[in-house]
This record gives sequence, C-alpha cells and structure tokens, in this order.
Amino acid sequence: MKKNLITVIILALCVVNLILNVLIVFVCMPSAKKTNNLISEIASVLNLELEGNNDPPTVALENMATYSLDAQVVNLKDDGSGDSHYVQVGLTLEMDKSSKDYESLNTVLQESGSAVFDEARNVIQNYTYTEVTEQKTQEDIKKQILESVQKKYATQCIYNVSFSKFTTQ
Repeated sequence: MKKNLITVIILALCVVNLILNVLIVFVCMPSAKKTNNLISEIASVLNLELEGNNDPPTVALENMATYSLDAQVVNLKDDGSGDSHYVQVGLTLEMDKSSKDYESLNTVLQESGSAVFDEARNVIQNYTYTEVTEQKTQEDIKKQILESVQKKYATQCIYNVSFSKFTTQ
C-alpha cells in the first residue's frame, strides 16, 4: 500500500513539473523573441553587422603586387615538454599598387626586407607548437603580422599577409 501511494505521489509531482515547464516555455519564449527582434532592429538602424567582415579589402587585379620573403626558421615558445620546437615560415605581403605610398614602400621593402621578417618573428615566437598547428591560430598570426607591419611602416598599402611556407617541428 505504501509503495502504491509513493508511486502516485511521484507521478503527481512529475505531472506538476511538466505543467510548470510548459508554462515557463510559453511565458519566456515570446519575450525572448521580442528581445531578439528589438536587438535586430536596433542593429539595422545603426547599420551594424552582427557578424564581422574579416575579408581583406578588394583590390583590382591590375593593382595587386606581392613581396615575398624567403622561408626562415623561427623558434617557438617553450611549451613545457622539454623539446625545442620551431617553425619554418615564408611570408608573402600583398600590396595595393594604387596606394599613394606604394612606390616608397616597395623601395623600402626591397632594401630592408629582413625588418619585416623581424616583425613576423616577434609575433610567431609568442606561440607554442600546439598553438601554431591550429588553423585558427595561424589566421590570428597572419592578422597580427599584418597589423604590426602596417603600424611599423605607417601604411595601409599592405592589405594581406599569407604564408608561402609553414612547416612546424
């Protein structure tokens, strides 16, 4: 008799729980949808993008120029494993020939390309072997190198950095 009574009580509590869950869903969902619509409207009024656009700027084909740096070996940050890891990396800078400072920048790069690689080395050395083997981290490294080189040469002529070689060990 006690087992049947306990079973009935448990069943009644489950039904009450189900009813309360359904009530919460129907009370909360409309307000969540309204909030989402409000945020979307505000973003569209302010002309904000909900997802960032990380694409490099578009440059006409006839205005594209590249500057390549030979692959060099860069030591990676110690990951605590006791092993030394390094990456062999070659860089290609993509530049816009229509930019007002293209000629002067190209001359400077021809004369002191190693300074660009030093900027890249400073960025890459902050990462461990495990980190640089991830594709997302490699994209972050490219962005950081681009920002560093743009800042060093005070130019927007360089609009993208790519790896011509990227070998880790």
